[in-house]
Amino acid sequence: MPIEYPLMKDGELCQDKWIYADEDAGLSATPSIISLSLLKPEACVLHSRHPKLGVQLLADGNGKTKLGEDVQELEPYLDMPSLVSIAFPTYRNGRGFSAARVLREQFNFDGELRASGEVLHDQWAMMRRCGITAFELAPSVSLETFSDAMGELPDAYQPAADDQRGAKTASRFFIT
Repeated sequence: MPIEYPLMKDGELCQDKWIYADEDAGLSATPSIISLSLLKPEACVLHSRHPKLGVQLLADGNGKTKLGEDVQELEPYLDMPSLVSIAFPTYRNGRGFSAARVLREQFNFDGELRASGEVLHDQWAMMRRCGITAFELAPSVSLETFSDAMGELPDAYQPAADDQRGAKTASRFFIT
């Protein structure tokens, strides 16, 4: 079970109502986040018994594969979870960014997308642009630090899951 971190959701610190389920102990009535490897074989049972269900997608596979869990494997089950937690194992692993965009843009997932794990200050704004709406932050991160980081890069230089479609380029660089 991951260490509990403060939750920043939609720009505000909030109480986390979700728990990461201990899969050996079974699920309680509390809204629970389970692994994709548990969801797949137990989908029918879980769907009928647990209306508040979240799924954790491992960006590095936690040793399962070099590329991590494939977000495509989650698609048949996306009518079940109201939350997908994308685990970033290290700040150098960007697979979670791609997974978030696939969930938002290709699968039209409209539930909570949460970043967990090793998430750094300069990555938060791009994570939000990719569709992530909640962040598990290290206890040392203040609301002010998070807010400042979200406003540091107001212009976008590439398209993402949000409405920004790139910074405007000065016309003097084009030959007419």
